[in-house]
Formats: sequence, structure tokens, C-alpha cells
Amino acid sequence: MDERLSLVQLDLLKEVGTIGGGRAATALADLLGEEVSISVPQVSIIPLENISSIFTNIEKTFFVTDLDIKGDLLGRIFLMFSPEHAKFLAGNLMHKDKDEIDPEDEMFQSSLKEITNILSGSYISALAELTNLNMICGVPSLAVDMVGAILDFIFIQIAQYSDNVLYIKTDLKVRELNIEGVFLFFPHSESLRKIFEVFGIKETSL
Repeated sequence: MDERLSLVQLDLLKEVGTIGGGRAATALADLLGEEVSISVPQVSIIPLENISSIFTNIEKTFFVTDLDIKGDLLGRIFLMFSPEHAKFLAGNLMHKDKDEIDPEDEMFQSSLKEITNILSGSYISALAELTNLNMICGVPSLAVDMVGAILDFIFIQIAQYSDNVLYIKTDLKVRELNIEGVFLFFPHSESLRKIFEVFGIKETSL
């Protein structure tokens, strides 16, 4: 697929990001019992070989959860948070201060996975409703590593079936703290074509 997308294609992807982000904020607020606001997401499709361009420091550490998407569309989602923000979010769910959190604690890991389920599920349900296609999120796995190692893993795992990444950058605000998350969706090449075909959109470039 040509990495250059038409304005119609970009508008469709931004609609997914906006609807999914709004639902994610509402669901997360219900889970945490806190007011959650969300910024207007920046949405773009990036060729897989250029994915490193979205990170300013490849030595920065992230907690990363990844899960498979199955159904009418196939793909994989990676959701990344800095250690500070991961501990803050999971700590809210656990009713603990982030400084009390042990990353090896199973409760912390389970809480972060639950948050991932909510955030990923919100975006996927928005995409499913807009396209009228069936999609199911798998069980997330969790790791912590530097960006460089995460990108190496992504290239090994993803390059065999996807040429592009749907990149959604958004900021959540919980208790006045801005939480920056990195949402990466790697649809199978045929699945990305199917998304646009549902709307009668051909692969035209800018």
C-alpha cells in the first residue's frame, strides 16, 4: 500500500482515533473513579521502516503491552507508557501511590493489562462500528524495555505481514497529570485495504 494517503483516508483514520479516544477516556474514568480528559489525537499511517522517527530517544524505557487482533481484520496492537505513567495509572487502580509500586508485582501487571484492554478495546470497537467488521482483541502480554529493543522486536514480529503502522498519539489527563501514550496498530496489509474498501475508498495518494 502506498504510504501516502488521500485526505478522505486520513479523515477516516482520524475519526477512528477521535471516537476511540473519547470512549477510552470515559471507560478509563469509570475504571479509575477519576475524571479523565483526552486530547484530540494525532493519527497517521507510517511505513514500518520509518517507525523509529516517532521516538526522540531510542534508549528511553517503556512498559509495552501487545495483543493480537482477530476476526474480519487481522493485526497487532502495541500500547506503550513510560514507567512513571504506567505506575501512576496502575497505582490509581490499585489505590496505591506510584512510588509504592513494584513493577514485578503481579497485581501491578494485571492492572496495567486491564487498562490496556480498555484503551485498545475502545479504539478497536470504534473501528469495528465504523466499518461494520468483526474484530476481537486477544489477551495482552506485558514487557518493559528500551525503545531500540522494542523496535527490533516489532520488526521481527511484524514485517512478515504488515508494511505500515497506524500511529495514534494522544494525551490523557488524570488528576492534572498529562499521560502520554503511544498506540501502534499494525494491520495486516490486506486488512488495511479492506478498511478503506468498506467505504469505497481506493488507494489514491495525495
